[in-house]
Amino acid sequence: SARNKKLSGEQTKADAKNGQKILKLGPWDVLRKVFSAEEHKKMSLQDRSDLFFQDYNIGPLFVQDNYLNVKPHAAKGNLLKTLECVANASESMTFGDTVERAIRSNNAWNLLPVQALYSSVLPGEYMEGHLTSQINFPAWLGKNSRMQKLSRLAQELQTHMRLSISGDKESVVLEYVNHLRRAITHPLATRGLDGVDEAVSVMDSYHLTREDLDSILELASWPQQQDPMGTVDSKVKAAFTRAYNKDVAMLPYSVTSVKKVSIASNKVATLDEEEEMEGEETEETQEPDDITADSMIKAKKRAAPKQTEGKDARVAGASNAKRGRGKGKAK
Repeated sequence: SARNKKLSGEQTKADAKNGQKILKLGPWDVLRKVFSAEEHKKMSLQDRSDLFFQDYNIGPLFVQDNYLNVKPHAAKGNLLKTLECVANASESMTFGDTVERAIRSNNAWNLLPVQALYSSVLPGEYMEGHLTSQINFPAWLGKNSRMQKLSRLAQELQTHMRLSISGDKESVVLEYVNHLRRAITHPLATRGLDGVDEAVSVMDSYHLTREDLDSILELASWPQQQDPMGTVDSKVKAAFTRAYNKDVAMLPYSVTSVKKVSIASNKVATLDEEEEMEGEETEETQEPDDITADSMIKAKKRAAPKQTEGKDARVAGASNAKRGRGKGKAK
C-alpha cells in the first residue's frame, strides 16, 4: 500500500475482490443464474440486472424458451401456485417485448434497464427455483428464419400469378396454394402419364415456373402431412418436367439465373483505380443490350462461313497473271 502502511483483513479481501477480472458469461450460465434460488441469495438487484447485459440480444430469448422448465420453490409443488408463477413471469416478459420494440423502433436505448427488469429480473424472481431439464436453444431464431423464407416464396408466387389473380401475398397462401397443389399433383398421382397435360395446363394458366411448384408444395405443407408428390412415380415426374419445358407458353415476366463467377477470375481494382473510374462512364462507353443474355429470347445460331481462302487466292493469282500478260503485249 502506498498510503496506508497497515491493512486489515477485510480491506485486503475487498481490494482483492475489486481486482478480479470481469469475465463475460455465456447465455447458458446466465440462464442458470437468472432462475437459481441459490445464486439469488448472494446477488443484489444490480447483480441480477447485470445478467441481462451480458448479452441483451439473445438473453431474453433464452429466458422465454426455458422458463417453463423451471420448478419454482415458492409454489412448493402446488400446481395452482405454479400456474400463478408462470402467469406472472409470462406477463412480465410481454412487457419486456413491448419495451424492446420501443427501443429498436425509436432507438430509445436508455430503456434497456427497464427491459432488463421485465425480461430477466422479474421472471427470475417469479420462477425462482431450479431447472428440471436441459437448457434449450431459442427456437424463435429458426422459426423466424423459416417465416422469412416462406414470406419470400409467397411474394414470388404472387408476383408470377398477378395477371391471373387479384389477391395479395396473404391471399395466395390462404386461398390459392392448397387448390393449386391439388390441381397439379392429383392428375399426376391418379392418372399418371395421362394427367401430365392437365397439370401443365394448370401451371400455364397461372404463369407458374417449375420452381414455383416446389414453393407451392412447401407453403401448403403441414406437420405430419404426407407429401402429395411422394406418391407420384419418378417416370411421371420426369415426363411432367419434359412436357412443361417443351409446351409451356412464354411467361409475362423475365426469368433470370445467377451466374457463379470464381473469385480467382475476378480482377480486383485498387482504390485509386476505382476513384478514377467513378464518374467517367458516358453514353459512348456503355455497351448496348445483349439480347443473347435474355432468357426470353431464343436466338438462332448463325452458320459458320465456308472456307473460301484457297479459292480466293487462286482467283487473285489468275487475275494478276492476266494483267501481267496484258502489260507485256502493250510493250
